[in-house]
Amino acid sequence: MALVTISGYPCSGKSTRARQLKEYFLSRLSDPSHPGPSLHVSVIDDEGSHVPRSTYDSSALEKSGRANLYTAVIRSLGPETITIVDSANYIKGFRYQMYCAAREARVRPCTVHVVAPPEKCGEWHETRGECSYKPATFDNLIMRFEEPSSMVRWDSPLFTIPWDEDPPFEDIWNAILKGDKKPPTSAVLQRSKPPPNTLQTLTTTTSTIVTSLLSHLSTFPSSSTFPIPSPPSPSRSSLVLHLPDRRVTLSEMQRLKRQYEGVQVKAQASGGLAAESGWTEGEVAVGFTRFLEEVWETR
Repeated sequence: MALVTISGYPCSGKSTRARQLKEYFLSRLSDPSHPGPSLHVSVIDDEGSHVPRSTYDSSALEKSGRANLYTAVIRSLGPETITIVDSANYIKGFRYQMYCAAREARVRPCTVHVVAPPEKCGEWHETRGECSYKPATFDNLIMRFEEPSSMVRWDSPLFTIPWDEDPPFEDIWNAILKGDKKPPTSAVLQRSKPPPNTLQTLTTTTSTIVTSLLSHLSTFPSSSTFPIPSPPSPSRSSLVLHLPDRRVTLSEMQRLKRQYEGVQVKAQASGGLAAESGWTEGEVAVGFTRFLEEVWETR
């Protein structure tokens, strides 16, 4: 039904807002005038996902913790569940990842940004006792916080709630109940019964693109675009990859190649929509190009 992602500084009142939203949603669902189906409201937080405060002390532990949280979110998403994610969610790339999961599950996403001054968060943090972060970790989380923006699709619709104001309960309710359901992105569309030799076509095409791109960058290191080599795109127009404003490395391309292929292999195994398309060399080239641009756009 819906994914509500709560984001904000540590100790800014995110859990309080998550609890308020859950209570409001349950009251609306239990109202006899509610015309819709019976829904379940689930709050996914760090504690329930086995992510202690110490997880944020190092990047290695934090990566594993986010994976645990993401797995819990995926399990919760469904047509009869309103999922509230009560965590820092301070990295825009992670919010984008959950946004894509919401689209794949065909649920409505929205983001709630809880705003509180760092000084106020520090005051609340000092009262946490054993449940607090290390001082250096607390300061680091505030410094690294990437604020949600209504200008990007993975944070929209965005509701910004100051620490000393009530949430716009009615507006959030309407957004998750009546907002548009975005279709899955082209990179994660599930397909069934693809043509023969699809995996070979997939790996050969992506390998050709990666090898050609790295060769191109070694000759033209300051390029901002890269013309994709044959096969041509399905529209028969030339296919161009827009590059990020930084150096693209071999290890990064190998990782993104494996990530894209993994999504496509999973889609082939599970079956779904558009099974008869997306597996030719040209279609794989288009899909891989769009995937790379979407990933780079969030970083």
